[in-house]
Amino acid sequence: MKQIWTGRVGQVAGKYGEHAPMVTTCCNACRTCVTTNVLTLALGAGAAAGMFFVRAARRVSTRPS
Repeated sequence: MKQIWTGRVGQVAGKYGEHAPMVTTCCNACRTCVTTNVLTLALGAGAAAGMFFVRAARRVSTRPS
């Protein structure tokens, strides 16, 4: 049983060792992409809210009294 367990641990460690250099690059790139996407989403939401309030103000101001 111990021989099988050590063999599997060796395989897992080998696979992790192959991908370890890419982990840092991927996480840094994803962090940049997520920051950009969040800022873009916030800017878009702000613009949509601004347009909503402008249109609502125009509707209120053009109503006949």
